[in-house]
Amino acid sequence: MKTIAISRTFLTALSVTTVMLALLIPGTAAYAQAEKMAVPVLGVVDTDRILQESLAAKGVRLERDKYANQYQSQVKEMEASLRTEDQELSQQRGVLAPEVFQQRAQGFQQKLADFQTQLQDKQERLDFAFQQAMQEIGNTIMVVSSEIAKERGINAVMARSQLMIFDPSMDITKPVLDKLNERLGSVAFQNPETLQRQGSEGAAAGAAN
Repeated sequence: MKTIAISRTFLTALSVTTVMLALLIPGTAAYAQAEKMAVPVLGVVDTDRILQESLAAKGVRLERDKYANQYQSQVKEMEASLRTEDQELSQQRGVLAPEVFQQRAQGFQQKLADFQTQLQDKQERLDFAFQQAMQEIGNTIMVVSSEIAKERGINAVMARSQLMIFDPSMDITKPVLDKLNERLGSVAFQNPETLQRQGSEGAAAGAAN
């Protein structure tokens, strides 16, 4: 019985060895298939860092903040005006005829609703202009990353946020950032006030998704 067990073990080992050799010997189907597959050479790009530190992205945020500050000033002025009108209307409640007061109150409510609509429209337009500018930067990051990868023999690039652990030698963020700054130092920021209404609606739909 011991002899039979040894023989079976030997035959099993021999079968495994034969399969392994078949995978390694040139000329076999398995080897030919493996030879066609490219060896992955991975590069890593920290896109979050690039979108924070690149010259173009910094310029885009400055433009966004400029419009945001302008809108904030307009909002404060309009809020102050509405607050004053609301106080005056409240004081007139006991003086005006009920139907007159009701008419003025409805007018005030409409003015308040229009203000809220305008405020939302401004925000949507500003968001859309910002997204358009950042999209141009993102597209250029893709192109530059591809060029850097090709120069370094890299055939696959992943975002840093998708990886928990990786060898620092895989990181190509710095050369990508440098080349991006050389190629795209700034991006045109569309004036939110002149954007088509369709664009702002598209931005709102994108934000909802």
